[in-house]
Amino acid sequence: MKNISIFICCYVILMTSCTSSNKKTEETKDTMDTPTAIFPEDTQGISEVITRFTRAYLSQDKEKANALIHPDLGLYVIYRPGAADTYEKLDSIDFSRPTPEYFPYVTFENDYALTFEKLPVFDCGEEKWDKLGFFCDTTSQANQLTTIATFDHEFNGISDDELTEIKQLEKDTFRVILTKDENLIFHVKKYQDKWYVFVLDRAYGGCDA
Repeated sequence: MKNISIFICCYVILMTSCTSSNKKTEETKDTMDTPTAIFPEDTQGISEVITRFTRAYLSQDKEKANALIHPDLGLYVIYRPGAADTYEKLDSIDFSRPTPEYFPYVTFENDYALTFEKLPVFDCGEEKWDKLGFFCDTTSQANQLTTIATFDHEFNGISDDELTEIKQLEKDTFRVILTKDENLIFHVKKYQDKWYVFVLDRAYGGCDA
C-alpha cells in the first residue's frame, strides 16, 4: 500500500508538471506568433483617412485630398525616372500637374472594401498582382523612402541629415495598396494624434527600367 501511494503521488506531480509546461509553451508560442499591429482604438481613424483619400484621389478632388496631407509632413511622391526609384517632396497634390509630369494621375472605379491583411505583390515576370483588392498591412512598417534615401546617400550624395530625417519620418507608417485594372499605392502616418497621407508611391506595380 505504501508503494502504491508513493506511485500515485509521483504520477499526480508528473501530470501537473506536464500540464503546466504545455500551457507555458502554448502561451509563449501565442505571444511569439502575434504580429505587431495598431491599437484597436486607432482602427477607425486609419480606416477613415485611407478611404477618404482614396475617394478624393479617384475623383481627383484636390481640396479633399490635400485636407489629408499635413503641411509639416508634406507628401513624398515616389516614382521611377529610370532604373532606380527616386522621390520628391510636395506641399500638396495637384491632379492637373502630376509628379512626374509625364505620368498623369489615373482614375478608376473602386468597388472593393478596405481589409487589413498582407499586401499584394506584383510579379514582373507575369506582369500581374498575386491578388486584387483594397489592402492595408498594419503588421509591417513601410520602408520604401528609407531604402531610396539610403541608396542616394551612398551613391548620389544626399546628406546625413536628410537620411536621418527620412528614417525618423518614416517610422510608424503603413502601406496601402488598391489594385484593380490600375492601382493606387500610398502610405499613412499618425502625426499629432491624427492620421495623414504621407507617401504616394507611383513606382511599384510597374517594371519599366
